[in-house]
Amino acid sequence: MAASGYTPISLYYSTTAAAVPVNTNLVAGELALNTNDGKLYFKNSSGVVTLLASTAATSGVTTFAGGTTGLTPASATSGAVTLAGTLAIANGGTNSTATATAGGAGYGTGTAHAYTAAGTTGQVLTSQGASAPIWATTSGGAQDYIVQSYGIV
Repeated sequence: MAASGYTPISLYYSTTAAAVPVNTNLVAGELALNTNDGKLYFKNSSGVVTLLASTAATSGVTTFAGGTTGLTPASATSGAVTLAGTLAIANGGTNSTATATAGGAGYGTGTAHAYTAAGTTGQVLTSQGASAPIWATTSGGAQDYIVQSYGIV
């Protein structure tokens, strides 16, 4: 006997693989079980049939968008998310697949992030204007170069 104000849960089921109930198969609150796939569905009060549970090891993400503010799911997601490609600078990325070099320096190209090769002992990183910076050797070592560049000779 149902408690006052509540309706007993009804059960609808299928043994057909990949069968998903349509909203006309169920009444609001009714459960539907696919015994072949191990999936449980229900119909909400708006008439939408929704997957409640699955015995599958993982369920894939159905929607994902890069958006203009970075990587944000377009709707609620579950399961593993695998992304590919590069994230634009405007979205917080580097717009690059470059790998950092040990001893190198990172710099912006104007459209992406890049890295210099490693310098050698006594070299300093020097600007080339809008081109990539380069390592340069000073005649008196890095300290002399810095003093000379500020006019403190």
